[in-house]
Amino acid sequence: MAENLPSIITKALKSSNKKLHDEILTLQEENRLIRIEAEKLSCNLMMAEIDHSRVEDAMSAELRVARKEASDLRQKLHLLAQEKIELESKLVPYRLKVANLEASMKADTAKVENLEKRSADREVLLGKVEKERDDTVDELAKAREESKKIAAELAQARDEGKKVAEDLAQARGELKS
Repeated sequence: MAENLPSIITKALKSSNKKLHDEILTLQEENRLIRIEAEKLSCNLMMAEIDHSRVEDAMSAELRVARKEASDLRQKLHLLAQEKIELESKLVPYRLKVANLEASMKADTAKVENLEKRSADREVLLGKVEKERDDTVDELAKAREESKKIAAELAQARDEGKKVAEDLAQARGELKS
């Protein structure tokens, strides 16, 4: 029985050591997969930021153009209004021209309103895009935090594996003596 005790202890230690080694390998694989996922999320975030920047630039350019058009149309509308006043003073010969100018003013006013509505819609859309970017950044931060926790667990498992290996070496040393 005394002769079997060292072999039983050795087998138990080998079995325990193998389980710890398997757990370490599993944790390392999980850590690798999480790092890959974090890299994917980082790439996705970068692509989303690039897309957001492109959308933002395009929307800003459209907004500038729309504002310029609106300004030009307001100026044109103002000029048309002044011209209408002048024509009304010469009322009799210019009645037809006045009617045409009024129609043009209405069309330009509708265009201005449409451009202002488009401008407001673009600003709302820009707010949504910014919120989506912020949500993506928050998700990435959470994924990074999760990766740090797993890395800490892996480090702890390695330390425990080293401790078990030291205990095993000490037990072997005691068995040999």
